Order: sequence, then C-alpha cells, then structure tokens
Amino acid sequence: MRIKKLLPFADGAATVRGAAPAAAPAGHPAAPTYQFTIVSVADTLNALRKQLYYELQALELRVLNVRISRQDAGQLASTTVTLQCPPQQRGLLNAVALRLGQSPAVRRVHWEHDAGASIAVLPA
Repeated sequence: MRIKKLLPFADGAATVRGAAPAAAPAGHPAAPTYQFTIVSVADTLNALRKQLYYELQALELRVLNVRISRQDAGQLASTTVTLQCPPQQRGLLNAVALRLGQSPAVRRVHWEHDAGASIAVLPA
C-alpha cells in the first residue's frame, strides 16, 4: 500500500515541516499560495478534512502543507491547508468553502491569499 493512501495530503517532500516547495517550471510563475482553514466540532474534523482533500484533488490544486489542531472530543478543532491555486480557479476555491460551510458541524471556513485577499464562511 502506498503511503499517499494512508496520508492523503502527502505531496512529496513539501509536506514535511520546513521543506521548501518545488520550484515552478522555467517560464511559468508559481501559482498564488492560499491558506484554507476549517474550524469544526472535533469529532467531525477527519470527515471534513477528507472531503476537502478530495475536492482539492479533483480541482488538481497542489497541497503544500497541512496543520491540524485538536482539542478534547466535543470541542472545536481546526485544519489549515496551505495550497497553490491559479487565479482562474479562485472561484472554485470559493465554491469549496461555501459547500463545506453548509455542514452543521462547521463553525467557520476561511481562506486567505498570500497577498491579503480573504473570504470567511460562517454557518447561518
């Protein structure tokens, strides 16, 4: 069994803390970097994280790093995914945030661009 199956966010050496992401091919600028954060009830975080992974994989967005903060069961927890997203796919990133924000266990979905643009989705 491949390790990527066990650790779905593993994307080569770039996921190792402190490792530099691979350089963009010559003549192609690197896609902007985003931090995508989900805050939810701790018991549901794994399911939400997997849903986010599959959606990002379907969009062919490159994940650079994943951080998870956990509290006790029943408390809030969060996962922050650092990823690269070309400008033309930013609308799709918004759609992912809106979809995840519809889950009753989600308290907040937030993404932020490395240049300062951001969006937050709070459940109704």
